Formats: sequence, structure tokens, C-alpha cells
Amino acid sequence: MGLMKKFFNNTRKPEGFLGKMMVNGMNGSGHAALAEWGFGFVNINKTDTALDCGCGGGANVKRLLEKCQRAVGLDYSPVSVAKAKEVNARAILQNRCRIVKGDVTSLPFKDECMDVVTAFETVYFWQEIEKAFTEIYRVLKPGGIFAVTNESTGTDKTSVKFSQIIDGMKLYTGSDLKTFLENTGFTDIEIHQHGDKPWLNVTARKAN
Repeated sequence: MGLMKKFFNNTRKPEGFLGKMMVNGMNGSGHAALAEWGFGFVNINKTDTALDCGCGGGANVKRLLEKCQRAVGLDYSPVSVAKAKEVNARAILQNRCRIVKGDVTSLPFKDECMDVVTAFETVYFWQEIEKAFTEIYRVLKPGGIFAVTNESTGTDKTSVKFSQIIDGMKLYTGSDLKTFLENTGFTDIEIHQHGDKPWLNVTARKAN
């Protein structure tokens, strides 16, 4: 495997030294603009409990903690979990935050315990995406919001190129995600695209 391919495969599951480099990059300013844009479509109350699935280095968990009372980050990469714990160390000590290692297809949380679930730049790598969406539906409270934000509309040339380099990466259009969400039981599905960039946000609600 070439070094470039090995490096970019760490977007899927950061491991070792290259994984640490990737996670640091994920927490950088390049992803901040995408995150703020995606958060703009999600109404988060101060009293909410939020879950960030595929939390990477924990930057978006930290952003959630600026908006709500309690946040949980979940990732299946030990490198990501360690970095996310470091980034959110103070909130963890304050008992406002937890970072857990886990799989999106089998979330280690009880039913109807989350008000908001977010997924930034991660659903590309969920091999059983509808199963993961079903788990997210399960842990959301009635009326809860699930928001997916991707740096790709699913058809832009740059992302198509990366999907051919990164093992297990699958691109989705807004329509693809809408179908999966509908199949899972979500309602009030909205698709948003950036005017100048190939960014995609899809929000959905669990019925009351």
C-alpha cells in the first residue's frame, strides 16, 4: 500500500502515527467551517443531551458542549477516542461529557436518552448504514433530531476521487440519505446544500 493511500485510509479509522496526524487535521480549522455550517440547521437547547457519532478528535463534541448541557462522543478508533478525551478533558471532569469507544451499529446507550445526534464527515464509512440509522433512531427521544453533515454531495469530482483511494468509503447523495432515513422511520427530512461548496446537510426527526 502506498504511503498516500495508507494515510488517507486513516480517515476511515485512524490508527498509529498516521492516524494521530489525521485526527489532528480533523480538529483543524479546515473542518471548523463545515461544522459551523452544519450546526446552523440544528436547533439545540441548553438542556439537551447530544451524541456525536464518529466523533473523531472530539472537536464537534466540544462545539456541542457550547450549545447544550451534556454531550457524548462515540468512535471506534482508539486513537480518536484518546484525542477526543484530551480535547474535552475539562468537560469530562465536570461530568458534562463522556467519550466512548463503540460501534454505530450497536450503540452502548439506553433507549430514548438523546435529544440530538450528529454525524460529521463519517457516514461514508458506515458499512451497515441503515442498521446504524436504526440504532440512532432507538436512542433518540421522541421529537429528537438527527443531523448528518458531509463535505460531499455524493457526486463532486474530488470526493469521487477520494472514494477510489480510501478503502470502504461510499458516497451518498441527499436523496440516498433521505431514503435510508425514511426506511428507518424518520420524518420531517430536510436536505440542505451549500451555495458555493459541495457540502451536504440532512436533518431528520424522530416522531413524537
